[in-house]
Amino acid sequence: MKKLKVHIVDDHKVVADGLGMMLGSHPEIEVGAVNHTGEKALAGLVNDVPDVVLMDYSLSEAGADAMNGLETAQRIIAGYPSVKIMMLTMHDSPTVIIPCVTAGVHGYMLKSERNTDVASAILTLDRQGFYFSPTIAKDLAANMRNHTDDNGTVTERERDVLECLFKGGNSREIADELFISMHTVDTHRRNLIQKFGAKNSVHLIYIALKKGILKV
Repeated sequence: MKKLKVHIVDDHKVVADGLGMMLGSHPEIEVGAVNHTGEKALAGLVNDVPDVVLMDYSLSEAGADAMNGLETAQRIIAGYPSVKIMMLTMHDSPTVIIPCVTAGVHGYMLKSERNTDVASAILTLDRQGFYFSPTIAKDLAANMRNHTDDNGTVTERERDVLECLFKGGNSREIADELFISMHTVDTHRRNLIQKFGAKNSVHLIYIALKKGILKV
């Protein structure tokens, strides 16, 4: 079985090394590069492209002029669209979370959350294309609930697919729940992404929350 390759970017060496040891012991995950700056993370992608980059937001110890996690993620998304970005950080402010989501990151979770299972989150991200930790999902929904507009409409079936996506369902699980084929689920997902100009499924959910199509 092919393992999921993960690169780690965190400016705190103890944290980065600890994540590397923990993820490296998982039977389905292979840890590639472990970097402490965005610049080194980008340079490493030239010869070794992973499936997922697990990245802190701040990267503050890298220096005042260094890229933060968001800037690094934007460059990775632009240059390596096949790579999924998981933000693992202490920042729970909407002023940080929302720019990350709109930039196209695929996942966001907090280091401070109890029972944080980074390996499971990464595997979920790879399987369904996105991952929000429960705290982030609730906070994001609460912040978007009152910021709605009337642009764009969805069909009843598209709304059903959106709701299942927000609950964390993958294509197979959504197909089983809605009694439709996986091909139909994927078609609805592609149509929704195109309809709302979303970058990926995470951005699609963000837009649906902002428009009031999804509510918690």
